[in-house]
Amino acid sequence: MRSFYLIVGLCCLILTSNSAHAKNIVHIQIDDLRTEIGAYNTNHVIHTPNIDKLAKKGVTFDRAYAQQALCNPSRASYMTGRYPDTTKVWNLIDNWRVKHQLWTSLPGMFLQNGMKSLGSGKTYHDTVQNGVWNALFEYDSFRSWSPESLPYRNPGWTQGIDFLGCPETRWGGNVTVAWCERELGDMSDVLTVDHAIDLLNGAVTNGTADTPFYLAVGLHKPHMPWIAKPEHFAMYDLNDIEVAKQKTLNGTDIPEIAFRDCDSPSPYEPLEDDDAKIARRAYYAAVTGMDEELGRFLRALEASGVAEDTAIVLHGDHGWQLGERGMWAKNTNWEAAVRVPLIITAPWIEGIEGTRSDELAELVDIMPTMAELAGIDVPTKHLGDRMDPIEGKSLVKSLTGQRVKDAAFSQYPRKPKDMSEPWKSNGVGHDEPETFLYMGYSIRVDEWRYTEWYPWDQDNLVARFDDGVYARELYDWRGIESATMDYDIVENLNVAEHAENAEVTEQLHDLLLAQ
Repeated sequence: MRSFYLIVGLCCLILTSNSAHAKNIVHIQIDDLRTEIGAYNTNHVIHTPNIDKLAKKGVTFDRAYAQQALCNPSRASYMTGRYPDTTKVWNLIDNWRVKHQLWTSLPGMFLQNGMKSLGSGKTYHDTVQNGVWNALFEYDSFRSWSPESLPYRNPGWTQGIDFLGCPETRWGGNVTVAWCERELGDMSDVLTVDHAIDLLNGAVTNGTADTPFYLAVGLHKPHMPWIAKPEHFAMYDLNDIEVAKQKTLNGTDIPEIAFRDCDSPSPYEPLEDDDAKIARRAYYAAVTGMDEELGRFLRALEASGVAEDTAIVLHGDHGWQLGERGMWAKNTNWEAAVRVPLIITAPWIEGIEGTRSDELAELVDIMPTMAELAGIDVPTKHLGDRMDPIEGKSLVKSLTGQRVKDAAFSQYPRKPKDMSEPWKSNGVGHDEPETFLYMGYSIRVDEWRYTEWYPWDQDNLVARFDDGVYARELYDWRGIESATMDYDIVENLNVAEHAENAEVTEQLHDLLLAQ
């Protein structure tokens, strides 16, 4: 099997010689990370000294958005440069490669341009396939990765590391119990960083990259279970932790289908404050533990001698809600679920250190952005890429203050069991798209967020736009400074049916359908 990987990998590497003057790219992907970190100047600052230090070296995007607030569809989107309605991946069980054999992936783009493509940890969301497919194509295998990264290693999934020493944190646990203090911290991220450092050192000789490289580092925390060292938990005194101010949908005029059942008893009954504080502390500690491991990798990069020729792109795969409007998960189109940290450094671009961008960035833009930073071509040569071209836009101009985009788009499907309570048992994570009932499409512009919910065509796997809107949401963002945004003060009142907003609602409806 190893020889098979080597042969195919070598074939990939001779496709082109565009790598002669290419820059290196480090791609740091973090699971379930809110923007509630020091670099974003929010009220409830989580200790992330290494992310904050990185932000001082590059550009922090105040408004960056995932295309769907769920691991698999978000990663399928940004790892291919296409929106979820194009990838046809909206759940946790579908594999984008099964649906699109001829596409070039983000890591494969670097292989196609003669660079090394290396990865460690959670990059793609692994989907369980059977038989030969699983053996040959796990984590997209040789289509995405150089031989040095095969077989692909993601300790959190492939080795079950998450649960060692913390057996009580099995996946089904409520947020109030799905956490654990462990002296060694989260071993999945420890082992991921160990392997990433090994890959980095293997790609560099005497301070020079033998071949320009792309290196993806996928950190699993703060994905549940929330595991961290005791000292990370000790940083957060339960008495000092604040809970969400808007704890339910009461008085919000928000349609119930926008909510997904989670650890709150209902959209109208929140967790007890003491339980909410315990959950928030565990999330904060897990973020701090992840940041510690990130720092270990960043120090290794500095020591390698290639940092000045390496761009770093750090982002979350989506956000996470900590009790706002009763939500304890991702799984919505609200700001806290779809907004992500995004930090980009590029040492050869002058004047960007420690700056901010108000660009309406999308994770689907990551692929063309990396291509431009590296100095290589986006995929256009292969049949699959010509049929379904990359849909993101490069954000490189945004690094120097230019505006590239006017809107960001997100979406989320629903499958309510009982339309009298559309919030209840409406998740789709392990359901086939042929069983979905609704799709919610959301657009974020400078002053508004607007969302429409449409019935779902189960035969053609598209929204039934001609059937009309089932429910709509409009949230007023006027006068709110994005750089100091507080999730407690936004999107707590749906003003879609307010007469004075009829014109803006119509305009945003047209923009949403034009997408």
